[in-house]
Amino acid sequence: MAETKKTTRRKTTAKTAAKNPAKTVQKRTTRKTVEKKAPEKAEKSESSRKKARITTEVNRITKLFADIDENKKKLVRATIKDVAFLTVAMQDLREEMITSGLIDEYKNGPDQYGKKQSTALQSYLQCSNKLTAAMKILNDQLPKTEAKKQPDTDDFDDFVYSRSEV
Repeated sequence: MAETKKTTRRKTTAKTAAKNPAKTVQKRTTRKTVEKKAPEKAEKSESSRKKARITTEVNRITKLFADIDENKKKLVRATIKDVAFLTVAMQDLREEMITSGLIDEYKNGPDQYGKKQSTALQSYLQCSNKLTAAMKILNDQLPKTEAKKQPDTDDFDDFVYSRSEV
């Protein structure tokens, strides 16, 4: 994947020698090999896809907060971005856990080996805790809605007492 670029350099050119005759014209060609990595399109596209997913999530959450006060919107904007990022990160970690599993085996030496939680699972649990805390902050900023009142009685008592005795 590495491309090599060859360049030719001259120490002194003919024009420089004409201006300054004290310098002798030396045509010395050196070849320098420059290693450049070819741009990895897959890596950029994966990054751009994640950014697009985060932006989509930010827009979705922002729509939920359309009815709140402008000052509160300014306060929760950063939290919305964090929630969107954590949501996308957790989706990616979930996919990684499905493919690689939840348990990693390790071996530190001849007699030290065992099993432990995978790093993807540990990261997922940390993200989950942070996401829950951020969602609580956002939920507290939503306008309060009144719960529908349940009738104290169902009309059965009225029916029974309204009947004449038979």
